[in-house]
Amino acid sequence: MTFYKEICTGTYYLLKFNYRYLRSYCRICIRLIIFIILFIIISFIFANIYYSIYCQKRFRQDLLEDQQRRLWNVNQGVRDEFLPILMPTCDRPHYLEQVLNSLQKIDGINQTLLVVSQDCAQHTISSLLQNYSISIRILILPHKPPYFSLPRFVYTNEYATSANVKFLLEFAFEHMLADGAILLESDLVPSVDFYCFYQWTHRYILSRNYSNVLSIHSFNIDSKKTSDPYTLSSSNGFDSWGWSTERTRWPWLKTHWTKFKNWDITLNHEGKQDQWIFLRATLSRTRMIGFQGINVKIRKKVDKDIHENVYISDKQIDYRGKIPKIRK
Repeated sequence: MTFYKEICTGTYYLLKFNYRYLRSYCRICIRLIIFIILFIIISFIFANIYYSIYCQKRFRQDLLEDQQRRLWNVNQGVRDEFLPILMPTCDRPHYLEQVLNSLQKIDGINQTLLVVSQDCAQHTISSLLQNYSISIRILILPHKPPYFSLPRFVYTNEYATSANVKFLLEFAFEHMLADGAILLESDLVPSVDFYCFYQWTHRYILSRNYSNVLSIHSFNIDSKKTSDPYTLSSSNGFDSWGWSTERTRWPWLKTHWTKFKNWDITLNHEGKQDQWIFLRATLSRTRMIGFQGINVKIRKKVDKDIHENVYISDKQIDYRGKIPKIRK
């Protein structure tokens, strides 16, 4: 009897000790969790402030550089003088070189300015851009990834691309004061009439009464030699493979931008909800050559052939007196 009493007493004190230990341990865990949450919140706020200050500093520096190089009237802004071509880039110099070679052949390329937001600071990319700045007007904006590049270790590089594109749009619309801008990724080869096409569509669509058109896209995988160069169709959605927009659309784009998700998919989803229209050229003005990237992994030859055989115009198209045909 005494033996069982001792066992019960020992069990009681053991449970009591474990209860006190667990209660003390839980308090430590709760405090640790609260500390981690507060640390994340403070780090996020600090990173946002740091990135904002960095961007503003870069803008001021580049505006001073523009004034010295006289790339445009800094006080008046670009307005409707020209549509800047915005290009986010990081690595993959072999793709970028092909795109720069094609840009030199574009009709009217001397009328505009190529604004490059360079992420990652790769020397091969910097050297390549500097060499081409002799024949094309190029403004290079070195760009540091936000949040100290930490998200790329736990998620993907998508956030850096998103920040890069937003950086360019903000620079074009809020600092260059451009009425419109063209986004060209560094793995998209443009056609010879690429710039004239966007001048034409901006004049007749984006800057006129088509207030429900958010963007005009140049890539069309179904493009053929017989495709009508003056027809645009309502696209199934937004994509990032060569597009243009207008400064009046920038407030909506800026409000709906995302940092850590696929920014183009988000714009597509929320744009449809707000009843925006995306127009796509029937005759493609870009050809995709980047078969390996963040969101693109094309390995099969048949898939490569489909993209490589997309037809783009190899001669200047006369847009004088032509009105775009909108096909729903």
